[in-house]
Amino acid sequence: MKKIGSVLVLLLVSVTGVVVASEQVQEPQQHWFTEMEVGPVWQSRNDARIPGTTGTLFSIKEFGSGPFLAGRIYLGYRWTQKSEWRLLFAPLSLKGNRVLDAPISFQGTNFSAGAATESLFKFNSYRLTYRYRIVEDPEWRVWLGFTAKVRDAEIALRQSGAFANKTDLGFVPLLHFHVEYQWNSQWLIDLDGDALAAPQGRAEDVALRVNYQIAPQGRVSMGYRLLEGGADNDRVFTFTFLHYWVFGLQWAW
Repeated sequence: MKKIGSVLVLLLVSVTGVVVASEQVQEPQQHWFTEMEVGPVWQSRNDARIPGTTGTLFSIKEFGSGPFLAGRIYLGYRWTQKSEWRLLFAPLSLKGNRVLDAPISFQGTNFSAGAATESLFKFNSYRLTYRYRIVEDPEWRVWLGFTAKVRDAEIALRQSGAFANKTDLGFVPLLHFHVEYQWNSQWLIDLDGDALAAPQGRAEDVALRVNYQIAPQGRVSMGYRLLEGGADNDRVFTFTFLHYWVFGLQWAW
């Protein structure tokens, strides 16, 4: 992943340089934009085995599939008429509990069958995205870019007399895309996502939304988001598939 990250950073620097060299920076009417999103999230799959070769494979979904409340916030800056930067903060914390029907060995700790057990699945995401608009006409707009993601993750189990957790703070490079279809003057459909697959694992965060223009500088939206990904190595095996109904507000100034 470090090699991929280095390549993507170099590409990002190159693309940014080309943009500056080839496009005279024009002042957009509105420099800044923010977007807030909230909605319920469900787990359709959330499996873990830690360590990846000697732990017990178990389902975090069985501690509670949802719905849970989730939200995120974006802050963006339109650098030129065609290029944008975007920051994302997306906290996610799913807590559940159940009585184990079989023992679990997790992170070197044994959890007994027949005992009430609490679970925590935390997956906070911090991202910086650069994107450049490659298509613009009265109906279609398309951006492509790169995202630098910092992942702050934790899986934990707790029962009477036993506690174990596995934390992970790491960098993940992703490809970014954003597509908009202008249905009419007030309605817009957009597809927004960050995704990448590699031998060490994969990650996808993609949303399809319907937007309604409520003011020249603002719109509301609703739609569906999926978040999927995982890793399989000696240290950890995880695979997660989450589904969101999302409701959002975007405002520019």
